[in-house]
Amino acid sequence: MPPESRFVLRVPLDASRVGGFNPDYSVKVMAWMKQGPPQQQLVKLSKEGKGTVRFEFEERPQEAVRVALGPESATPFELQRLQTVSLSVAAAEWSSKNDITLPAMQISTYHWWWWQHWRQSFKVTGRAVSSRGVPIIGATVAAFDIDAWWWWTSQERVGEVTTDEDGAFAIEFTRSSGWWPWWWWVTREWQTNPELVGRITAFVGQYAKFGALPRPAPAPSLDVFQQLLAASPRPRPLRLIGDGQGVGSGAIDPASLESLRERLVEILPRNFALPVWPWSAWAPWEDCGANLIFKVTDKCGDETTVLLNESVSDARWEIPSALDVTLTTRDVGFRERRPAWSLVDYLFPNKHPEFPGGSAKDGVAEALATPA
Repeated sequence: MPPESRFVLRVPLDASRVGGFNPDYSVKVMAWMKQGPPQQQLVKLSKEGKGTVRFEFEERPQEAVRVALGPESATPFELQRLQTVSLSVAAAEWSSKNDITLPAMQISTYHWWWWQHWRQSFKVTGRAVSSRGVPIIGATVAAFDIDAWWWWTSQERVGEVTTDEDGAFAIEFTRSSGWWPWWWWVTREWQTNPELVGRITAFVGQYAKFGALPRPAPAPSLDVFQQLLAASPRPRPLRLIGDGQGVGSGAIDPASLESLRERLVEILPRNFALPVWPWSAWAPWEDCGANLIFKVTDKCGDETTVLLNESVSDARWEIPSALDVTLTTRDVGFRERRPAWSLVDYLFPNKHPEFPGGSAKDGVAEALATPA
């Protein structure tokens, strides 16, 4: 296509006001419309914090063009859903122009810092063992990040690996922060958690003034809180319905939940056993934290046996970046698989990898003591 028939969008960037600016970091700039693939470019700013990127379109844009800035590692999915520097170019802007230069997009000190820290890496190591301490070999260990909002929970699988001959495993994953709350919310699959229903019902039931809690809805609902707040000395109408942006009219607006939490903690009994909302502050779209539970399974042919299936009560809340765990299976019917023993292993059992566990040692001693 001849250059004069192209539609060009120039995007100047300005980080000159960033304290401690370091030009070594690249900035990812993405432009997209609802239809068609996004365009993205990496740019290194000058030592003064200035730079410009250029996007070209083969046809005159017939809808708004969105532009967003972010860290080099950000994916298109993330840039479209993060609370980052962004703007929109209306389709009308192209009515009489083929070439548009935007005002410089200002990068704040906060955003520059956040782009370097918006994602956290985790490494989980550990072993899966039987109740007798024997390594579980060849089992599948899956790790899930779990979130709890009242008596609803959602889980996201963050990794899955197979244990080695020592029952050991390692899972690495990353978590990003700074999502638009409604995007984070709608990407979670919420379910009523029977364990939390029982524990919360019993805990709140200590106070007759609240009455019997309603039957839990299968998906998050504000109805139960209407009843609780009605028992408050200062009852007020509950207005926490979303404006329809991103989630549809009438949906819960997660960004408004903190004001509801403040009202609930004033009237609910304190010190619930688990750190779940509303007893604990909760805004997972804003941080990179992870709360882990594990599931261990073993497959033999077409049959899969669940050896361990942790619940919300087993969750490891706000784990550190490096975590080591021991997963003890609860299925006593599991047939322990052990590394093969050769004649040399029987003659020198202390050299076998299973020897330090104790149970293998005892088994060898019994084998050697048994008459042929």
